[in-house]
Amino acid sequence: MRVRKGQTLFRKSLIDRYGTTCAFTGECPLEVLEAAHLYSYGAVGEHHEYGGLLLRRDLHRLFDCGKVAVNPASLVLDIADELHSYVLYQQLHGSKLRVGISASQRGWLEDHWKQHRG
Repeated sequence: MRVRKGQTLFRKSLIDRYGTTCAFTGECPLEVLEAAHLYSYGAVGEHHEYGGLLLRRDLHRLFDCGKVAVNPASLVLDIADELHSYVLYQQLHGSKLRVGISASQRGWLEDHWKQHRG
């Protein structure tokens, strides 16, 4: 995997803010946490201070492709129907975000929601 310029600092800033908390599942080993952008880094080309969350690697991938989304109004996880046959992911459906977020993070979650839910 190609490391993006500034990604290490971006991840460090998220770890400083959230510790070892996956925003979707809670506490977990640091080794499985990734700095997930809430927007398309490829399109924007920069790391925004409040532009990300720490997510477990599998959830990061599922978030990026829209199979996991966060309702921006309620901050509740929405898991795509096709993942409900996997107990691990189905159990997350309807659960609340595990970290506090800023207004800009909520805005990016809203954009993600509109793109993938509608």
